[in-house]
Amino acid sequence: MERFYLTVARVAKKTLHHMVEHRIPMLPDIYSRHFYRYLSSTDHESQEIIEEQQQGNLKEVYNQQDQGLSIMKDLSAMIDKLDQVTDKHNEQLDNHLLNLKSNDKTTDLAQLKTEITNELGLVIVNNNEIHTHIVDAQETVKRLQKKMEEVADMATIDELTGLYNRRALFSRLSEEHSRAKRYDQSFSLLLIDIDDFKCVNDEHGHQVGDGILRGLGAFLRQNLRDSDFPARFGGEEFICLMPSTDTDQAVQAANKIRTLLSHSTLSSKKMGVALQITASIGISSFSSGDEIDDLIKRADDALYLAKRRGKNQVVTEQEL
Repeated sequence: MERFYLTVARVAKKTLHHMVEHRIPMLPDIYSRHFYRYLSSTDHESQEIIEEQQQGNLKEVYNQQDQGLSIMKDLSAMIDKLDQVTDKHNEQLDNHLLNLKSNDKTTDLAQLKTEITNELGLVIVNNNEIHTHIVDAQETVKRLQKKMEEVADMATIDELTGLYNRRALFSRLSEEHSRAKRYDQSFSLLLIDIDDFKCVNDEHGHQVGDGILRGLGAFLRQNLRDSDFPARFGGEEFICLMPSTDTDQAVQAANKIRTLLSHSTLSSKKMGVALQITASIGISSFSSGDEIDDLIKRADDALYLAKRRGKNQVVTEQEL
């Protein structure tokens, strides 16, 4: 933990130096955004600290997978062994049936009946043992599968909002970027930022702020298409990846979100506070030759322009 705090202090110093060097206004919301960018992207050592826990979660997923494969391998070996025993019993039963069909008067029918009964009993026991092993293995695999799903969620889901996190976002962005280049199609990004979120935290406390972020996460899930990919980008910023969507379509979707949000009330149930908030949205769309960083930067620039114009607005990269 001490290592983390020392890293935060170092990144804070870098952030201030960067803002002074580029004459960026020293406003709280702007500072927090640049701080997060340094913390999670620019500074590689800090990135390693942040992702350390997520890497541990992924290793646990692989470990659970290995355990599942080991269980299935052991079960397969056990069934093979029991199957061999069953074949042996079946062979004995076949011999007994041949004796019955031979009509040999010297055959001791009472003894033969006893032997057949015993063999059948062993077959039943053997089959029950196979069934027990299969059921046990199924239950174990179910538990491992559930654990893998939980750990995988921890590696790709933002714990606070329930949306995808940055790791999942960039993975999905890379896939969509490759697809768009291959098939000469477009996709768009909505960079959504809650207006005056610092005031919410200052006036009502961070618990209320967290409740608002959770509420916005739920709002986005309810008001986006199934094909859209909403993620928490950092702090009060969210990105929505919209596949097969051009700029005009993205503007329509963004205005719908902005309007609905401005007429909605987000609440922090834990603190018993309900607030109306607004959001500013910057839009960029993929064009031939674009890299992912280019798209994010243009959406970010459009978002800054929306803030400067008075907030609660949608601005596209075409207006820059």
